[in-house]
Amino acid sequence: MSVNEVKLRKAEIEFEVRGTGHAGSRTFAIGDEDHTLGNCLRHVLIQNQKVAFAGYSVPHPSEPIVHLRVQTSNGSAKAGAGSGGATSRRRRRADDDDDEVEVCAEDDDRMTAVDALKEACRTLSDQCDFVIGAVEEALPEVKEDRERIEKLALTAAHNDDDDEEEDDDE
Repeated sequence: MSVNEVKLRKAEIEFEVRGTGHAGSRTFAIGDEDHTLGNCLRHVLIQNQKVAFAGYSVPHPSEPIVHLRVQTSNGSAKAGAGSGGATSRRRRRADDDDDEVEVCAEDDDRMTAVDALKEACRTLSDQCDFVIGAVEEALPEVKEDRERIEKLALTAAHNDDDDEEEDDDE
């Protein structure tokens, strides 16, 4: 192993949703990913008019995890735009309690952070399909290489299945 080589360990978690409170604000921990996916998702999310904030971080270069923070806004207006960014809030008293509960009137129609992430993943997947289609159209040898590699992968997977069946028979 050379001096510049780094062996990343496997992430302890594959995917985790973190956060409490309104469903429009969540942090997603995505294991075995890095800046490549984090920045792509952040960019797609921030293009969505229903997303007020999207950001990501990689806690440490040797940790194979990305934290993606998503906060959605009400309707189609970004926070601070349209209606002046003012949030309509009202206070109400709970039954016979002295505790006051703050309720945000605009929260009722906010997109959830999970739905925003799902939409961003679909958009990113569609963009990747478009790009690979354009590349394969311009360079047919890329398509031939991809098809050959997929065929080899299927053959290898089939051979692995056969090996496992032989082990089970013994």
